[in-house]
Amino acid sequence: MALVACGAGATARSGRVDHPARLQVSPTPDALLAQARAIAGPAAPPSRLVIPAIGVDAAVEAVGLDAQGRMAAPARTTDVGWYQLGAVPGDAGDAVMDGHLDWWNGPAVFWRLSQLRAGDRVTVVRADGTKVDFLVDSSQTVPYDASLPNLFTEVGPPTLTLITCAGAWDAGRATYLQRLVVHASLASQGWSPPSSPG
Repeated sequence: MALVACGAGATARSGRVDHPARLQVSPTPDALLAQARAIAGPAAPPSRLVIPAIGVDAAVEAVGLDAQGRMAAPARTTDVGWYQLGAVPGDAGDAVMDGHLDWWNGPAVFWRLSQLRAGDRVTVVRADGTKVDFLVDSSQTVPYDASLPNLFTEVGPPTLTLITCAGAWDAGRATYLQRLVVHASLASQGWSPPSSPG
């Protein structure tokens, strides 16, 4: 899809146990937690995106595809769009969010996205109050109609991709000619329960 518009351990066999040399390494606590979450069911959808380094604290709109088969942009320039046909942030795979760079009346939600640096924290607040933290690890600028192989995947470690417009404005096509793609990976202590009221 093109980018946006703008053997498990020791087992008993006939009374014998596999030789110790064949045993697999035990899963880490983080891996066990991820497995438990997957068994429990899908995570709640995102409701807010918070990026302290660039002053973003935005509502999240669920979006799908536009008429050209691209990921749709959010209706409001102050909101972020989450591709609801793909991964939920914190679940397996690459959750994708997009946002406008600017509008006729000035800067929009992702105006400063290009200022993010490796290690910057991105927090997704989900509808049930839980939070998932990601750390930026890379960014790239690509043609507006590029198709990136690892975007929108629903397998593998939880990651988050943020996309906005970049490059020169093409009046004939009514679009910016590039897209800025920022990739973030789940922080080592990436999940936190909902805050207690008070």
